[in-house]
Amino acid sequence: MDVSVVVPAYNEERRLPGTARAWIAFFEGQPFAWEVLVVDDGSRDGTAAVAEQIAASCASVQVLRQGRNRGKGAAVRAGMLAASGTYVFHVDADLNVTPDHLPRFVQALRRGADIAIGTRNARRYVATERSGTRVLAGLLIQVLRRALLLPTIRDTRCGFKGFTREAAQAVFSRATVNGFAFDIEALFIARRLGHRVREIPVEIEFRPGSTYSLRRHLWPFVQDITRIKRRDMRGLYRT
Repeated sequence: MDVSVVVPAYNEERRLPGTARAWIAFFEGQPFAWEVLVVDDGSRDGTAAVAEQIAASCASVQVLRQGRNRGKGAAVRAGMLAASGTYVFHVDADLNVTPDHLPRFVQALRRGADIAIGTRNARRYVATERSGTRVLAGLLIQVLRRALLLPTIRDTRCGFKGFTREAAQAVFSRATVNGFAFDIEALFIARRLGHRVREIPVEIEFRPGSTYSLRRHLWPFVQDITRIKRRDMRGLYRT
């Protein structure tokens, strides 16, 4: 297996079919072996049934089901550890970064990077994001994580990241964050382990229907960042 793509999904019955079709169509034109792993994070709608229908029609699609909603980080972690590809990606269910970006990421991994992450243009992101409150909240998160954890990486939250299998296993076997700060923790662990991280510019498209809620998720996000810092101070990421 050459490339695995993990798609975490929570209440994504409407957007998941289009995303899956796009990835399947892309991969069918590629010369390498591939798999798509949809991780249903205890959805309350028909996401699991939709995912199973997609898997029934395509042997290269698998479905992992979490018994209850644990958070995007937990879903990504389960998929990344279960993936069998030489190169393992996690991407968002809304397809805001299209599959045609993937060859550049694979090339970077083949040329020596352990991890390749998408980097959004800040001005374009602000222009496409429909909520000013979300933009300000995102700025708060970026300032906090730069101050406490990752001062040099420009964009940790873009939902398009690729890992060598070895790096994916090393990072996600140590990861603990179940919520939306999971990618900050993953990149922080990668830095602690000495992995080489390559940032690659991507184009994004706004897709309505996000399950991220400022009211429910912003404060836990901030708390998780401070927990990562405390865990590091205790030496828990250095083994």
